[in-house]
Amino acid sequence: MVRVRDEDWLVTQVSANSDGTLVTVQGLSELVRDTTAQFSAGIDHIEPVDPRRTRVVADTSTRHRLSRLWLEATLRKTALPAGSTEMAVVGDMLADPLPYQLTAVRQALDPANLRPRILLADTVGLGKTLEIGMILAELVRRGRGDRILVVTPRHVLEQMQHEMWSRFALPFVRLDSVGIQRVRRTIPATRNPFSVYHRAIISIDTLKSDRYLNHLRRQRWDAVVIDESHNVTNKGTLNNRLADILARQTNALILASATPHNGDPKSFAELIRLLEPTAVRADGSLDREAVRRLVIRRHRHSEEVRDVVGDRWKERLTPVNRLVAPSPAEDTVAGELSRSWLHRPDGAAAPSAPGGGTAGNGGNALFSWTLAKAFLSSPAALIQTIDERLARRPRADNLRILADSKLPQLFASQINRMG
Repeated sequence: MVRVRDEDWLVTQVSANSDGTLVTVQGLSELVRDTTAQFSAGIDHIEPVDPRRTRVVADTSTRHRLSRLWLEATLRKTALPAGSTEMAVVGDMLADPLPYQLTAVRQALDPANLRPRILLADTVGLGKTLEIGMILAELVRRGRGDRILVVTPRHVLEQMQHEMWSRFALPFVRLDSVGIQRVRRTIPATRNPFSVYHRAIISIDTLKSDRYLNHLRRQRWDAVVIDESHNVTNKGTLNNRLADILARQTNALILASATPHNGDPKSFAELIRLLEPTAVRADGSLDREAVRRLVIRRHRHSEEVRDVVGDRWKERLTPVNRLVAPSPAEDTVAGELSRSWLHRPDGAAAPSAPGGGTAGNGGNALFSWTLAKAFLSSPAALIQTIDERLARRPRADNLRILADSKLPQLFASQINRMG
């Protein structure tokens, strides 16, 4: 090991050049970890790190607490054999795993599989997030989970991050586009921003951007998790392109979806192809044995679930639909929406301003129905929709819209009554 430019490096090769010694190294310290570089003794000061110069310091902590902590950390970092079938960390997590959940973990880690790859397709409420966390924790314990990427929809980022940390002690850095740009500003231009944090959780909407493709194609992962994976099945979409890149760049791949099959065999086959390309034949048919090995699907009436959950799973009650008479305020706003925006008596287009629609009058008509949908949601949603629309337009255009439609003025007198 050597120290060059204030960073620690592992020497992988030493050769001679015209300037003296040329060393090929791999980064060890945080800023340069996993980075390969070469240093010439004629240019850089290469300082060998000699373990014989290590100075032993007495542990003065109470009951040798620091030494015991170091020994415990060392033991935890010592990887189990990759082919081990023992559940090493499941009993230490902050949750009570159910037998059917452990079945999913064992199937994912089965030594018979070339790589740990699985589609968790359990129905909603059976604990797919716990299964994901247990699989990742076991991979880490086996030394196969150093670099992990979790890709989820934006609305579950925080929840997933919290579950991984609070239940499994797996810290993930949550990144958005601003966070990634912040990382890029703090590292050399040649450094891959996705190599800085070993465990990251990022929304699929952020990662699918063209600006990150080259970086993702050059970054290897030990494990990748794609939650709500039914969103990546459509060939040719940005989501599918991202999933295809990540599937090629990782060893372990965990796909999770409560609705993996939308009725189109091609969509389901795409999920299987991401896990194992050879499981999808040239004619599009599936290797049934491979599917059985790659997919685990249970619902509340499955035998292994029913035996564990039993009567604790409450049956969903039959919905009861009741007509509720609208208030005068709701009638007033609904009437204005109909007369001025949805069904104008004179057949004219909905109120708008130049450049306002996404495609001329078609865009304006679409916004009319956006207003109607927001109104049916809640008064607050309708107010927010109008405020956001007005905020995107020049002031002069806003004044004309206000003159064309009575809807904004009606809010002043009616919205409090509706709320």
